[in-house]
Amino acid sequence: MKQLILVAALAMAASADAHEYKVGQLRIDHPVLRVASPVSKTGAGFMAITNRGTAADRLVSVTTAGSNRADLHGTVAKGNVMQMRSVSGGVPVPAGATVSFAPGGLHVMFIGLKAPMRDGAMMKARLLFEKAGPVDVEFKTEPAAGGHTH
Repeated sequence: MKQLILVAALAMAASADAHEYKVGQLRIDHPVLRVASPVSKTGAGFMAITNRGTAADRLVSVTTAGSNRADLHGTVAKGNVMQMRSVSGGVPVPAGATVSFAPGGLHVMFIGLKAPMRDGAMMKARLLFEKAGPVDVEFKTEPAAGGHTH
C-alpha cells in the first residue's frame, strides 16, 4: 500500500511539472521565458509544438499583456554571425511533426517586458494557430545560459 501511495505521489509531482497545453491536435510542451536578469526588458520564449493531426497548421501570432510586443523570430547565419530575423507569415507546424523553439533557432522575442521576471515567475500569453485557433499558455521564467534571476 505504501508503494502505491508513493507511486501516486510521484505521478502527481511529474504531471504538475509537465507544463503542457493542448488545442485541437496540437500539444505545446514546456513554454519557458529566458531572461538575462530580473530587470531585463527583453526575453526569449521557447517551447515545443507537436502536431498529432493529419493536417498541417501554422502558429500565426503570440500575444501577451506581459510585454509591449511578442514577435516570432528565427536565427539565421550571415557569414560567421548569427542574426535574429522576424518570421513573416507565421511558423508552419507540419502534420505528425514537432517544431522546436530553442536557443539558436526559432523563438518568441518578448520586447518591453512590463514587470521583473524572476526565476519561476509565470507570464500568460495566447498562441494563435491558423486552424486550431487560440490557446492560453504560461511561460515559466528560467535564467538565460549563465544568467541568474534570483
